[in-house]
Amino acid sequence: MPAPSPLLPGLGLALYLLAVAASLLGGEARHGLLIAAAVGLIGWRLNYRHYRQIADTPTSRLASAALGQVELCGQARCHPGAPNHSPLSGRRCAWYRCWRIDERGKLDWEDWLTWAMQRSNRLATRTNPPEVSSDDSFLLVDGDAEATILPEAAQVAVRRRRRWHEDGMLLIEEWIDEGEAIYVRGQLRRLEPRASALDLRLDIGAKLAEWKHDKEDLLRRFDLDGDGQLSEQEWSLARAAAQGEVLALQQELARQPASLLLQGDDQGGPLIITTLSPQQSARLFRRRAWLHAAVALACALAWLKLTRF
Repeated sequence: MPAPSPLLPGLGLALYLLAVAASLLGGEARHGLLIAAAVGLIGWRLNYRHYRQIADTPTSRLASAALGQVELCGQARCHPGAPNHSPLSGRRCAWYRCWRIDERGKLDWEDWLTWAMQRSNRLATRTNPPEVSSDDSFLLVDGDAEATILPEAAQVAVRRRRRWHEDGMLLIEEWIDEGEAIYVRGQLRRLEPRASALDLRLDIGAKLAEWKHDKEDLLRRFDLDGDGQLSEQEWSLARAAAQGEVLALQQELARQPASLLLQGDDQGGPLIITTLSPQQSARLFRRRAWLHAAVALACALAWLKLTRF
C-alpha cells in the first residue's frame, strides 16, 4: 500500500497550512485552531464521499459496462505509437507525476502555500508549477475491450514512487507502468464515429479543393466536351463524385466500433485512478476521512480549552 500524498493528502494540506499561517500572523492560536477544525470537517466530508462512492459502486467488465458512473479494472496501456515519457527520468509509462523541489534555500510561507495549493487539485496558477502531472490520455484494456482515459484533474494514487537528489534539487517521480493493473472510477461515455450534415458538406468541400490542386486530372475526369473548362453541368458531376467518395469513407468509419471515454464528471465527482484494488482504494479514502475527522475533533477541543482560559 503506497503512502498517501506527501503531508496531508489533497486539498486539506493547503487549507491546514493556511490555518497555521493565520494563527501565526494573527497572533491568536485559537483562530487558527477554529479554521483547522472547519477544514478537517470539509476534508472528512469530501473523503468520506469518495469512500462511499467507491464502496457503493459495483465493479464492471468494460465490455458489458453501462454508460454513466462505472467502476472498472484492467491494465494501463499507452496509445499505439504514442507512449508517454516522464520529463524527469525519461521513463516510458502510461501516466506520471513529478516534483522538482529546490533544497538550496528555505521556502517562505508564501512559497509553501503556493506549493501546497498546486499540490492539492491545482488551485494555484500553473506558472512554473512545482508539480508536473501528465494530462495525456492513455488506455484501460480489459480483455478485448479498451477505453481511453482522460486523466486531467483526476485523483491518482499509485504504488511506484522514486526520490533522488540532483544538483541541489529533490526530484520525486510517481508513475503507472504499461501493463500495470489499475482501478478506475469515473464517467463512461461513448464517442460514436458518425458524421453530421455539416461534416459532410465540409468534407465534400475539402475533397473538391484537393482535386483542384491537380487541375489536369480534374479536367481529364470531368471535362466532357474537352474545352478546357468545367461547365456547370460538369462541375455538378465532379461534386457528385466527391460526395460519393466522402459518403463511402464515412460509411467505412461508421462500421468501426465506437470509442469509449473515461473522465471525471461535475455531478459524479472527479475521475479516480489508482493501482490499488477497489477494496484498498475504499480503505484509503476511509482512513483519510477519519484522519481529517480526528484532526477536526482535536482542534475543536483545543479551541474550546483556549476560549475558557
